[in-house]
Amino acid sequence: MAERIIPIQIEGENEQKENDGINGDDQTASKTLESSSIKPDKPNIQIRRTLKKSQQEEKLQEFDLFEKCCKINLPNANVQEKIILVIDRAQDENPTPFKAKNQTLSPLSMLRRALHIFLELKHDINSNHEFALMTLNENGTSWVTDFSSDIKKLHNAIDQISGCEVEDTFSLDGLFEQIFEKATVCAPKEDEKPNFVVRTIVCWGRSYTLPHIEEAESFSKLLKNPYFICDILITHEPVDPGNHSEKIINILINLIQDIGHKSSYFFPVGRDTARLHLCMARLLGHPSQRPAQKLVSKPEL
Repeated sequence: MAERIIPIQIEGENEQKENDGINGDDQTASKTLESSSIKPDKPNIQIRRTLKKSQQEEKLQEFDLFEKCCKINLPNANVQEKIILVIDRAQDENPTPFKAKNQTLSPLSMLRRALHIFLELKHDINSNHEFALMTLNENGTSWVTDFSSDIKKLHNAIDQISGCEVEDTFSLDGLFEQIFEKATVCAPKEDEKPNFVVRTIVCWGRSYTLPHIEEAESFSKLLKNPYFICDILITHEPVDPGNHSEKIINILINLIQDIGHKSSYFFPVGRDTARLHLCMARLLGHPSQRPAQKLVSKPEL
């Protein structure tokens, strides 16, 4: 079988080639190749000029949300995580239950199940990660357990969390004040990665209580530190004029948007069991390695 040679014209090469063995017919074929005018028996090959390096960087930076949102990027490294799980004890009156197979579970019971799975998987990924537990009570917060990698101890502590009544409003100031006191966050250094990052996962479960927060000094300091991340997951009643689910979602979205580095995740899950577990699985990702939430495709459930 005769060997076929496909000539490729190098960009910027304008000199006439007299001794390279390419005849006039081949030069014509080279010009028509880029315009996809190829004979049927020729292989369908298209040659595209590559972008210059500066053009490539400019194009890619359109998707680089971290460059636009934060002067100090999170380190792309698997540093230790110190995760604070904030569990809402509140039980709304006559709540819509979660459905799991042939049984129904209260929102708090379903959340406990999801957190047990999260702890096991996150510990399997990296046993150096540590976890602390906090609760949102009727009108305040409690620090339940200090940072620990003892999974059995954490499971027992989660199982002992019981429900409580609710009020019309709830201040989140106490939550962030306790976090600021109990959790030491590394000081940002532009050329060095931290020893660990602190991530708070707030599991909000109220559908009739409006959260609010003042611009306290502790809250402002946490928000300005790129090594503090706050994720929010809401197990709310189906949005209805009779509850405040939509208002609560908007309030907590604004809270997330106030966090400067924009690496936080926000998941309203309603009473959808499959979505709850899927969103908890997405929270397994390390905050310094996962993409910004707006770049993550929405799942089809």
